[in-house]
Amino acid sequence: MKNDDNKIKDVRNTVNLISGAYTLPLIEKLFPNSQKISDMDDIYFAIAALVDTGRISEAFHMIRGLFGIAGMEYPQEIAQLEKSEELQESFASEFIFDFYDVIEDKRLETEEEKIPV
Repeated sequence: MKNDDNKIKDVRNTVNLISGAYTLPLIEKLFPNSQKISDMDDIYFAIAALVDTGRISEAFHMIRGLFGIAGMEYPQEIAQLEKSEELQESFASEFIFDFYDVIEDKRLETEEEKIPV
């Protein structure tokens, strides 16, 4: 039982690393110079709504489409996750968490730029 728990933990860590490695570069390519944060929010909320309603396959299609729009190759590491429903769900959840973190970081950067020194 403990060995299975370790394997599950390792898989989750790997999925987390894959998401972290690709989410930030994707968002930076889609939204150079932080453009409008509301545009990032719109994409985030659309993907989050798909994940929250269990429409993981559609979320993956949207994520794949974002790579295409950004002119980036769809990473093989993410494509490999599509073979398992559990891995898809895990990745989609990690992706939206990472996406949210990036949006919040961009929001803070934008607010800091507005503060006169």
